[in-house]
Amino acid sequence: MPLQSMAPLLALVLALGSTLGLSRAGAAQEAKFTPEFLKSPAAIEMGRKVWQERCTFCHGKSAYPGKGPRLNPSKYTPEFVYDRVTNGFRGMPPWKDYNDEQRKAVAAFVLSSEFSSQ
Repeated sequence: MPLQSMAPLLALVLALGSTLGLSRAGAAQEAKFTPEFLKSPAAIEMGRKVWQERCTFCHGKSAYPGKGPRLNPSKYTPEFVYDRVTNGFRGMPPWKDYNDEQRKAVAAFVLSSEFSSQ
């Protein structure tokens, strides 16, 4: 099949993928973070629990040392952290078995003053 005749099919696949939320960028844009949520003690505590259950295995107890890379929260946005937790990245699997609030809470915890990557 000539490449030119595949263009409409490719456009349809890309359009459906973004409509269904299959793109990585779309997933991060769906999460809404308010300053209140990011500073909420309840959200930070929920994020800490998920971190302890799931993330310490690779990132280490305090985010380093571990098998996973050292985290640098000062360079992250909440949407970035949420996207990585939701969709995974390279060797990190997606954590879709956690609900949206739990994944958002991980972002709140990682970006909080209580998180340490030292």
